[in-house]
Amino acid sequence: MSDNPLPALAWLVFAVGIGVILIAFFSKSARARSPMRRYANALTGVFFCLIALTKGIPDLSSSVQYLLLAAALIAGGASWYIGRHAHRMDRMARRK
Repeated sequence: MSDNPLPALAWLVFAVGIGVILIAFFSKSARARSPMRRYANALTGVFFCLIALTKGIPDLSSSVQYLLLAAALIAGGASWYIGRHAHRMDRMARRK
């Protein structure tokens, strides 16, 4: 057994990310919210999963880790933007 607790913590963060995704789509309170808010919450879970994968898998090359980190930052930015503008996006979707 390794003395490095980082991979175990990373897999715990990955499980939290999966939980956030599942809650975003399947909980009753989330279904009462706007669809865009649900997508933003799901992207937050994807952000946690991608961040956790960078340290959870120890044999990844540095280029793959940077790619996962970039994807996590894009997912986090998209989550923030959609969450911030969810009300406006829902109104625009209802008009069409």
